[in-house]
Amino acid sequence: MKVPGFLARQFYVVGSLRNTDSGFALEARNPLGDGTIVGVGRLAVDGRAIEAADVWALREGDPEAIRSSDVTTAHPIQVRQGDKVTLQVAGPALAPGEHRLEVELVELNLGALQLSVSDRLAG
Repeated sequence: MKVPGFLARQFYVVGSLRNTDSGFALEARNPLGDGTIVGVGRLAVDGRAIEAADVWALREGDPEAIRSSDVTTAHPIQVRQGDKVTLQVAGPALAPGEHRLEVELVELNLGALQLSVSDRLAG
């Protein structure tokens, strides 16, 4: 199910896109209810696919990051309302300017959710 843009933007922390020593990072927050993520599907930036093994998620307050490729029905992630997550992507840094981010998550009860947002990386 493609999540409408106005709803997807509620999950993304605007202005959080930044380069890191090992690639780039961004932040998301769950403004809605609790859920269970049982898989991570397509990930892309500017239409370029990103391997799930290159993406790590660190929930605020958790001691360790979780690799996106490790999220399965056998190893789900409980997401509660208000949770803030930093996604760290290994790979090349992004150029300054506008970037389109696409994420597909599989939620236990809702199925595949496709989110797409844009943000500007400061120069």
